[in-house]
Amino acid sequence: MSELVLPPIKGLLLRVFFESADGGYYSPHFERCYEVLPVPEPVRGDVDTSIIQKFAYSSIASRCGDHPLSKYMPYDYVLIGGSSHHVSKIVAHWDPRFDIGVYADYWRTIGGRIPRDFKDCDNCYIFFAAGLAKYPPGFFNERKGFTEIRKTFLRSDRGIYVVGYMKVDEIVDLTEISAELSLRKARYSLREVWEEAIGRYGSKIREIPHIIRPADLPVIVLSNEGNYRLFKEPLPLIEWVENYKLLSDISYTFGIKTPEDRIKYKVYTEEELREILRSLEKEKLI
Repeated sequence: MSELVLPPIKGLLLRVFFESADGGYYSPHFERCYEVLPVPEPVRGDVDTSIIQKFAYSSIASRCGDHPLSKYMPYDYVLIGGSSHHVSKIVAHWDPRFDIGVYADYWRTIGGRIPRDFKDCDNCYIFFAAGLAKYPPGFFNERKGFTEIRKTFLRSDRGIYVVGYMKVDEIVDLTEISAELSLRKARYSLREVWEEAIGRYGSKIREIPHIIRPADLPVIVLSNEGNYRLFKEPLPLIEWVENYKLLSDISYTFGIKTPEDRIKYKVYTEEELREILRSLEKEKLI
């Protein structure tokens, strides 16, 4: 019997923002704007202070006003991996970076989400989804505790939306660079792997939060200028309106067929990707 050959993966839909952390909550969705809050991660004690400051929520500008993203953080704690962490001990895992076109993850074969098909991929895309909630007007004008924010978001009209995309123009595999260095040097540090990648591929590499953990050697997706975008208006996949779950026309295009779909990870063949791109082009979004 011949082995079944699956068609190559050409597109992904990923959900990687604040609500995707254990016990997170949806990002704010205002009348004319929305935020996408990065997932939190604990501060490491062995990391340079300047790097920690770069990824502090207080250092990342809001899309919806003259304030940082820390405005939407609780004053007490967040949950990460089932454990509570005081907000003074976390940083933002600011990834993807829609301002510069870079995203880091891992190969699917080792538990990540990047398929090996992307290694030498022509015309591949990653789409990103986020949970957005319509909190009461003025809700974030004063800092709230984690429990109050969670309870309020669960009572609010909310939904899961496609918020942006990146075209895969180049793949940087830091494990490959590490293997190359091992052939040239008897001893080398993992920090040297990062510096080698920055030297080859540019400063975008140092702008992802994985650099906080030098032993972390991800796969990095680079997208050229004009090939990445955070949408001005998010595209609804599933919306909760007055306790009813609703799908949209674009839901089916992205392979969402039931309101119970949790939309964490979707893969698309070339034909499916072509249909998605056609829909986005029709809306002048790509």
